[in-house]
Order: sequence, then structure tokens, then C-alpha cells
Amino acid sequence: MISKKQPLQISTKQLIQDLTWVINNPSLLNIEVLGEIELEPLTSEQELRILQLGPLELKSYKLGFYFEALIRLYIEVSENYVLKVANLQVQKDKTTLGEFDFILKNLEAETFEHWEVSIKFYLCHNPKLELEGCCGTQLKDVFQNKISKLKDHQLQLSQSEAGIEALNKIEVSVEKSRGLLKGMIFYHAKLGQFKNEQLNAFSAKGVWMYQSEWSRIEEGLFVVLKKPFLFSMNSYSEESVLTNAQVLCVFRQEQQPMMLASVIRDGDTLLEHSRLWLISDAWFK
Repeated sequence: MISKKQPLQISTKQLIQDLTWVINNPSLLNIEVLGEIELEPLTSEQELRILQLGPLELKSYKLGFYFEALIRLYIEVSENYVLKVANLQVQKDKTTLGEFDFILKNLEAETFEHWEVSIKFYLCHNPKLELEGCCGTQLKDVFQNKISKLKDHQLQLSQSEAGIEALNKIEVSVEKSRGLLKGMIFYHAKLGQFKNEQLNAFSAKGVWMYQSEWSRIEEGLFVVLKKPFLFSMNSYSEESVLTNAQVLCVFRQEQQPMMLASVIRDGDTLLEHSRLWLISDAWFK
């Protein structure tokens, strides 16, 4: 088990595979909702550049922190963008109003852009409520609220008085603000799915279930996914593989929502077949 007291050293191989997962993972929203950032596949030259940069030291195990680090890496090896500043705080009267995730220069357009990026894994507990019926394992983390925060606050920072003042200090005028919301939605088999004009119909999907329903799952092989490594399977080995009974044993010990990858063996490689979330029966009670 990795000690959370120590910074993580992430290998270049894992960085490439996790960044590739992020690039290939469909956005949760349709492109027009946030002025979506479209990430291009890595070229062999960009992968070589990542290898030359070396391993990444990650000081936080938070998923969003690692996701931003991957997007920053994408920008650093990009031929189309140059990073000006990351995590630029916007303040007024010593009160923090927000933060620009990334300010970068678009080399082709010769203009500056503001990017806000996020990764979310939502469980749909009430499809009749659509986006309002999707939340994280913390019930207050509601999908629709996240969209509203991105659209109405974070992506508006560059137009606010305090935001313009922060940008002026680094001699930047932002021409375009764009968002990126990646991740997955997990549906319960008995509750069904939903459609929404903002939701990308091709977004990645998984399944969630209660602990009491686990016995109905066909026998298989599973890997418990641990933050921040919820992207590619690169950080997991044969030693991580569990049977159905072993999964239930681990869940009873940890007593917290557990993300799993259903895997198959391909020689020495683990291939993800599907993804699911195992939840306590008391989760909504």
C-alpha cells in the first residue's frame, strides 16, 4: 500500500498511458456547453518529449490535482500552445474569488486562452431528475451544480473586474475561455438511464450497485481502483486482481464507496472490460 505521507513518483510510462486515457475519454458534455477543449492524440514526438521530461512528483493524492497535472503536461508538450501561468488566483480586498486553472497562448491564433478543466465520476441515483439526479459519492457534489459553476462562475472570471485586474498583472488579455469536463456516469441497472441536451450521448458509462446486490454478479476478476489512479490500468498488476469474494471482503473492511474495474488477462497485461462502483446499502439513507 502506498503511504499518503510521501509524494508520488509517477513514471513516464504511466503518465503517457494516463494522459492517453484522458484524451480518449469522451467529454461528459456536448461541445457547445463549455466551449469544449478538444484534446488531440499524442504524437510519437510528444511521447518522446514526455520521456525526456522524466517522472512526475505528485504532492497530492486528490484526483483533480492529478488530472490538472496531466492537462498541464499535455500543454507543455503541445505544438499549438504555450503555458503562461497555472492556478492564477483572483482576489478582491484580500478575498479569493476564484482561480484560473490555465492561461495559455494559442500559437496559431496568437491569442491567449483561459482553460478550466475537471474530471468527475458521477452516480445516477434518480434518472428522472436527469443531471440533478447525478452526484459523486459525496451527495452534495451534484452534476448540474458543477456545470453551473463552470459556466456561470469559473469561465466568466476573465470578464470580471477582479479577473481582468489579475490578468493585467501578467500582461495578458484573454480572447477565449474554454472548459473541459471529462469522466464517467455510473447507472444502476434497475433505474435506467436518461438523455439531456447538455449530456454527450457518447460519454463513458459504468454501473453502480449496492453491497447487497454484489452476490448477483457473475464470477470474474476485479481490480480496486485507488485515487488518484482512476484512469489507465498501468499502475495495477496481477497482484491487484481480486475474485468476487475477495472484493466483498475488502469492501467490508473499508466501508466506503469502491470503484472497480472488471478485467481480463491478456498475457501479462490486464485489460479493462467494464467499470463499476460498489456502494453501501445505507448510502442514500
